[in-house]
Amino acid sequence: MSTESTVAALERLAIKRGLTLGNMSRPDLLLTLALASRCMPASAQCAEPEVNAALKAWLAGTGAMLQVDHVELRRTLIDFGLWERDGFGRVYRRAATVNDPELADRVGSLMALDTAGIIAERRARHVAERARRKELSGVQTSAQT
Repeated sequence: MSTESTVAALERLAIKRGLTLGNMSRPDLLLTLALASRCMPASAQCAEPEVNAALKAWLAGTGAMLQVDHVELRRTLIDFGLWERDGFGRVYRRAATVNDPELADRVGSLMALDTAGIIAERRARHVAERARRKELSGVQTSAQT
């Protein structure tokens, strides 16, 4: 994915609400999972409580477009090969390599981007645009009366 198309996709996803993993297109799903996988540092090994806290924080912020609990998201990240866990399910880490070429492309396309900043800025613009439309709508309504 090019940087431009990645930023455009992130901006489009940023203003959505109530997305579930099952109702997303494959490209959006892969980008969202690649984005979510980054809430754990690349070289860290984290215990399950740390991973759960990181996912909850991500879902409350950058990942607010999703309507999914942290457990489902954690399992999906493992199923897609973005995260690995030890045999006892106690230690988690980001996968060193991603086997799915399309998913690996999404992961790579996010590397040099300030994704949290892009998403926060787009959401702020969206709120401002809505407020402006609402204000204009109110002005037009009062001018008509």
